[in-house]
Amino acid sequence: MDVEIRAAAPTDVASIRDVAKRAWKAAHEPIVGSDAMESFLSEYYDAESFQARIDCDETILDVAVEDGTVVGYILASPNADDETTFDLSSIYVTPMRWGDGIGQQLLDHVERRVREHGGERIQLGVMAENDRAVRFYEAADYRQDGEFYDERLGVPGYTYVKTV
Repeated sequence: MDVEIRAAAPTDVASIRDVAKRAWKAAHEPIVGSDAMESFLSEYYDAESFQARIDCDETILDVAVEDGTVVGYILASPNADDETTFDLSSIYVTPMRWGDGIGQQLLDHVERRVREHGGERIQLGVMAENDRAVRFYEAADYRQDGEFYDERLGVPGYTYVKTV
């Protein structure tokens, strides 16, 4: 099913945060626990942070909208050390729509947007135990190129890259 994908607006912030919280709860709470999840969400997914990302011309923060409702979003920004690489920091779809192709539409969309911004590569990190996300990125031709340990959440992860 196709959805409209457009740039996020200030009026979308509450909906974006809601999608993030629902998706995080479904995907990550079993891995990191509820306390770590709530702490992380309150620190990194506050309204002011999303507003700042919307206001930044270099950041790509786009939403998937269906029947006027935000059902997903994607967030990517230029890497601080390499202007041709973009860091994909978030791609979330409301859990009741998982498996409907919205995540793939968002990923295809951000790959186009990165190219439009002069980017050549996308890199991202994913929790090692998040099997669904690992399968998603590998199916989209992202290749694992490293491992890391997230001190904030206390979990190992993988880094993935793709030339776009």
